Amino acid sequence: MRADDEVVPLPPVEQGVFERIRLAALGTVRLAALGDPQDLTEPLLPDDLAPPGQPRQEFEPPAGRKLPPGAKPGALQQVIFTATELPRLGSNGLGLTTLDTSLTIGLPAPTIESPLILTPGFGGTFIDEVSGPMDPGLPAQLYDAWLQARWLCKVGDKLGVDLAVAPGWYSDFVNDTPQAFRITGHGFGAYEATENLRIVAGVIYLDRYDVNILPAGGLLWTPTDDKRFELIFPRPRLAWRVKETDRGSQWVYLAGEFGGNQWAVRRDSGANDVVVYHDYRLLAGWERRPADLGISWRAEAGWVFGRLVEYYITDTADYRPSDTLLVRAGVWY
Repeated sequence: MRADDEVVPLPPVEQGVFERIRLAALGTVRLAALGDPQDLTEPLLPDDLAPPGQPRQEFEPPAGRKLPPGAKPGALQQVIFTATELPRLGSNGLGLTTLDTSLTIGLPAPTIESPLILTPGFGGTFIDEVSGPMDPGLPAQLYDAWLQARWLCKVGDKLGVDLAVAPGWYSDFVNDTPQAFRITGHGFGAYEATENLRIVAGVIYLDRYDVNILPAGGLLWTPTDDKRFELIFPRPRLAWRVKETDRGSQWVYLAGEFGGNQWAVRRDSGANDVVVYHDYRLLAGWERRPADLGISWRAEAGWVFGRLVEYYITDTADYRPSDTLLVRAGVWY
């Protein structure tokens, strides 16, 4: 499920908490994203500084056009669809099926070298829970809709800045109180210490009861063109390129995530409440990226543990679902 989940592809040297993927502007800025504002996987910096988890295309620009790697001509930069399944295992299980989609548009702000990136997104999570005394009382469906406005710029030759704000509505579409409205965001800086080493530091603002502000950062090391080590909290990832042809490249990776989200809901009693779900994930994945402006895809699977459901308004005991598996697939243009 989204972490405040999603899918976030690897960069040419791969794009995944470091999934909700997003991009560049008017064809001259490179894609840059680590995830959604809803995932604890937050986007990072312009591609020049090789931010972690950044989905980039590996195509040659049209003749006469000087486009950085990953940028697409025109305002439309990316469309992505993601499906995530956490099956209900055991008598104390909690199953979650999440479908997400988003679209990214880049605009000059004031130039294409400093773009304003607009990404509207929508997701639905469908609940499969136990009944009886162990029932956590979640609605059958939970939804989130958001619009992220993100600004990227470079300061000198070695420093990049990535700022974003994303107002959104998170609820079961029954509780329509202001509890459903949240504003997430992030602020990052990335410094190019050497040709192969970047230092990333910043904060993620989640506007959640369990985690309001989350420090984020670490090191991004690319010792060779076939290896990319993203030692970055809250989504570390190690990626290796296993195949490359004139049609595209393929990568395998290991990753960790902090997953979860918060929604305003209506309880069976009729009372309005706020529920937070979070978990921890260990993942292995495979990603294929085309050598042109084609379709990319990604598949990953892993183990989910440390699961917790908390209600914050009514007096309801915490619920700790049993561990489960994760299967996730995404496709994007």
